[in-house]
Amino acid sequence: MIVYLVSRTIAFLTLSTICCLADLPCAYRQGDKPDRLVCVCNATYCDTINRVPPPEESYVTYTTYQAGSRFLKGIGRIVDAVNDGSYGRVIQLYPDERYQTIHGFGGASTDAACMKWKSLPKGAQDKFIESYFSKHGIEYTMMRVPIASSDFSTHPYYYNEYPENDKELTNFTYTIEDTEFKNKFTKQCAMEVATDKLSVVAAVWSPPMWMKAVDPGSRASRLKPEFYQTYAKYHCEFVKLYEKAGVPIWGVTTSNEPINGAFTQAEFGPQDTMGWSVDQMKNWLKNNFGPTMRNCNGKKINILAMDDQRYLLPAWNVVIVGADKEILNYVDGFAIHSYFDPYTPASIIDMNMKNFPEKFVLGTEFSTLGFNSTLGDWGEGEVYAVTILENLVTNYVGFIDWNLALDPDGGPNWAKNFVDAPIIINSTSGEFYKQPKFYVLGHFSKLIPRRSQRIKSVRQRPINYTPDEKNIYDSTPPRKYIYDHVAFVTIRNTIVVVIANNDEAQNAAIMFGSKQVTVFLEANSIVSVEFPYSF
Repeated sequence: MIVYLVSRTIAFLTLSTICCLADLPCAYRQGDKPDRLVCVCNATYCDTINRVPPPEESYVTYTTYQAGSRFLKGIGRIVDAVNDGSYGRVIQLYPDERYQTIHGFGGASTDAACMKWKSLPKGAQDKFIESYFSKHGIEYTMMRVPIASSDFSTHPYYYNEYPENDKELTNFTYTIEDTEFKNKFTKQCAMEVATDKLSVVAAVWSPPMWMKAVDPGSRASRLKPEFYQTYAKYHCEFVKLYEKAGVPIWGVTTSNEPINGAFTQAEFGPQDTMGWSVDQMKNWLKNNFGPTMRNCNGKKINILAMDDQRYLLPAWNVVIVGADKEILNYVDGFAIHSYFDPYTPASIIDMNMKNFPEKFVLGTEFSTLGFNSTLGDWGEGEVYAVTILENLVTNYVGFIDWNLALDPDGGPNWAKNFVDAPIIINSTSGEFYKQPKFYVLGHFSKLIPRRSQRIKSVRQRPINYTPDEKNIYDSTPPRKYIYDHVAFVTIRNTIVVVIANNDEAQNAAIMFGSKQVTVFLEANSIVSVEFPYSF
C-alpha cells in the first residue's frame, strides 16, 4: 500500500507541477514478445526528453522501466531523514568525498551508423540527431569516429592506399564515406544541435595494407618497422583533414583492439586489424606516435593508450610503462572496451591506475550481441546499466557506446560481425526505433553533464541475493546487485543519483545529512533523481 501511494502521488505531482515542460510521449510498438517495446520515430513525430530543473527543497525523478514508461517525470519534497527500516533500499550520500570528474557520454559515428542515418527522410534525420544530441534528447557530448574503415563499413578501405610505399602520404584525402556520411553527420551534431562542445575521439582499425607484414598462415599482421613514422603521420594527417572539414579532433587512440590483429583472424582477416607486440607498441609510442601527435596541427590532441579490453591494462602497467616511464609523457588517458567486463574484476582498474593518478580512464566501446530477434529487449538495457554503473564507480570519466545506429540485421558489416545498437533504422519504412538501452544511456548522459564530479555513496541495506549452495562459483552476487547506483555533484549545483532496480518494486531512501529523498523504484527499472545541492 505504501509503495502504491508513493507511486500515485508522484504521478499526480508530475501532471500538476511540470506539465509546462511535458515531453512528447513515446510512440510504442511491441516486439516479438509483450514485454519488448520500442519507441517509433519518423519524419513527423519523435518522443522528446526535457530536463526539469529541481525547485528549491524539491527533487525531480526520471523513471524508465520494462513495462512501459520512458523518462517518466515525478517531483517531490525533500524531507527530514527517517531511517525506520521500511525502505527496500537506503543510499547514504557523502558529498564532501569526491572522485573523478566526468568528461562526457556518446556513441560511434561508424560508416554503418552514418549510412543508415543518411537513408532516412530529411525530417527523420533531424529527429535522429535531436534524439541523441539536443536539449530535447539525451545530450551526448562525445563521439568516436573510425579513421577510414572498420568492420562496420560496407568494405575495407584506407587513406592513401596508393601510391604504395608512400612514406610522405602524398595522396591522403577524403573518401566518399567522409564527404557523404561521417563529416556531414558529425558537423550537423557539433555545430547545430549539441548542448556542449562535442569531443571527438578517433581510432585506426588498420593502416593501408602496404604498411603491414601479414603472416600467410594465421593472417595476423604487424606494422613494418620502416613505416613506424609514416603510421604516426597517418594519424596526424587525419586530424588535419577533419579539422579542415570543420570537425576538430579531441583525442586519438593508439589503435583499435590491437589484440585482435596479433592472432589468427578467422573473420576479419588482416583488412581491419593490426597487431602489436608490447615491445613494438612501446617503441612506436615513445619514438614516433607520441612526439608526432604532441606537435600535430598546433593544438592539444589527447593521446589515449590501449583502446582494448581492461584485462590488458596490467600489460601496460608492468611491461610498457614499467620498462620506460618516459612513455607516460605521451599518454593522457587509457581507452577501455567493456566486452569482457563480466569476466574481469573491476578492481583491475584501480589496482593499475593507482600508478598513474594523473591519467584518466575513458570507456570507448561497448555493445550487446543480440539483434533483430531482441528488438526492444529490456535485458540488454539492464546489461548497459550495470556496465556503465560499474565503469563510473571505477572512476571512468565517460562512456562512449559503439554504433549510434544499425539496420534490423545488426549491420551493415562487411565481416558479418553483427551486433545491436540503441537505435535501429528501418530504411524501407523511413522510421527508426529507440530501444530500452537508448533510454538507459540517457539516464546518465542527459543528467550527468560534463564537469560533474562523482561523490561517495553507500548502500546501507543488505543486497537481496541468495547464492546457489550447489554452485561453488556462486559465492558473490552478480554485478547487477553490486553496481546498482552512482551519485554526482553537477555543475548545475545539484546532486544526481542514478539507481538501477533489477528486483521487485520498492521504495528507496536517499539520505544526505539530516535530509532525505524518497523514491519509488518500479520493478526492472532505472531511475535518475536530481535535487539542489544546498543543504
